[in-house]
Amino acid sequence: MTIDDIIRELRNHPADELTRLNTALIAEIKVQRSAESQRKRFLFQSGDRVTWTGRKGIFVGNIERVKQKKALVKVGVMTWDVPLNMLNAV
Repeated sequence: MTIDDIIRELRNHPADELTRLNTALIAEIKVQRSAESQRKRFLFQSGDRVTWTGRKGIFVGNIERVKQKKALVKVGVMTWDVPLNMLNAV
């Protein structure tokens, strides 16, 4: 069964079931993002050079501090608070 099949099948279910499904999906997404952040928290350290794609394009900077789910990344004179799951090592 493909994702498109699942989406088509959703039309046959009442709103309360779809709400339950939505709640379960959001919870699973949060668990996966939290696990990715935790894995990357131990991967990155202060001073590491990283890259990420934001609303204004691709950024490259150095980590100043790693927090629980985010890192402070210095790009030029600006410091950005970036979620760990968005960062990639350079």
